[in-house]
Amino acid sequence: MLGKELWEIDSASSNLGFSLRHIVVSEIQGRFGSWGGQMIFDPEDVDRSLIRVWIDVASIDTGSAERDAHLRSPEFLDVERFARAEFTSSGVTIRRDGEALLSGRLRLRGISRNLELEVATERIWTDASKRPRASYLVHGTIDRQAFGLRWNQDLDVGGVVVGDRVELAARVEMVRTAESILLRESRFEGDPVQAP
Repeated sequence: MLGKELWEIDSASSNLGFSLRHIVVSEIQGRFGSWGGQMIFDPEDVDRSLIRVWIDVASIDTGSAERDAHLRSPEFLDVERFARAEFTSSGVTIRRDGEALLSGRLRLRGISRNLELEVATERIWTDASKRPRASYLVHGTIDRQAFGLRWNQDLDVGGVVVGDRVELAARVEMVRTAESILLRESRFEGDPVQAP
């Protein structure tokens, strides 16, 4: 049993977005409206900290109802079969510049792939309710083809309409909800139990 700190993502104060190249409109930008997660932080050994994030993929919003309906369809995200995407961390490396490299596995559309995220601390403070808070800027890149998102449209002049490289960007605000918890040795098996 190990004492850790439990932090929760404050979804109302956070945002998760993405962008990818599109030959017609130059770039598609979007966001997910429903997502959240938690961090089990080990102040004595940051690399042993655990982070899990879930995303309701049906909450995708690119500003076009027609395009969003297509993205939710079986040709893309197939939200009827795969309602959630999940990221689970496997390690945290603090670099010399103070930023962190977060490694883990992203499960999207039923397929799991390794993912590395660049994390920079934006701010640490105590809110009006005396609860510790922290905000982070997170960036990463995925190849949509690696997750089975293969739909595209060929152009008469050569090339395709939609690029494969998807840029992820998030501002994540977290609040500490427990100063000390007891955690099973196995990662994320069952819910953490608050220490008495």
